[in-house]
Amino acid sequence: MSTLRGEFSEHLEHLRDAILRIGNVADRMLDNAIMAVTNHEPDLTSSVIRTDDEADAIDADVEREAVLLIALQQPVASDLRMITASLKMVNEIERISDYAVDIAKIGRRIARRGTYKPLVDIARLAACVRTMLKDVLKAFLSGDTELLRQIIEMDDVADDLYHQYRDYLIETMERQSSVVYQAAYLLLACKYLERVGDHVVNVAEDVYYMHTGEYVVAEKKRKWQHSVDVAADHGSAPGNARRSDQPHDGSSL
Repeated sequence: MSTLRGEFSEHLEHLRDAILRIGNVADRMLDNAIMAVTNHEPDLTSSVIRTDDEADAIDADVEREAVLLIALQQPVASDLRMITASLKMVNEIERISDYAVDIAKIGRRIARRGTYKPLVDIARLAACVRTMLKDVLKAFLSGDTELLRQIIEMDDVADDLYHQYRDYLIETMERQSSVVYQAAYLLLACKYLERVGDHVVNVAEDVYYMHTGEYVVAEKKRKWQHSVDVAADHGSAPGNARRSDQPHDGSSL
């Protein structure tokens, strides 16, 4: 029995390491993607795209490992939370790496049109969501529930930055037709970063449940659910949506 438990513990440790690896990969991809946009370095786009294969491989590895643990072992409640949370977290982080690829491709498109104009401080928004990602990986290891709550609250900062940049870019496009191409793509990149923040919040909620067995839900999700319930009462409820695709202000951008 002790031998089986030892093997089981090794597999759990492998899951933990895989979550940390894909988190660090996603963070590196975000960093390079933003540089591809702001530093006029389109060559970084190819690097980000190649690195996404690494994230996909880790994702597949975690899913395979988790299924084997559930099928061949008899995990107790806390271990089962670890396994199921890992499955959910790795999918969320893999989506973050996909957004990094999308942002990097935007950098390449902008570079093809000529000189980059720093219309908004997109690096500031990127730093915000990257800090959230790094902190959630720390909390994943430590079980620091206060840090997890801070991460969820920090998403409000990311949302505020996105809304500021969105409004400014739209106003700029209305005034200056010469920057419409770049501004439109920057707006899209900002939206992708805001979505990254949403995925990190999802990870934080999963980590919180993994360590405590309790659920914590971000305030904006409660507001979103309330709007869904109200719409349902009026016979106009929207279809089922992924957590990361929930609208925050009634618009897609």
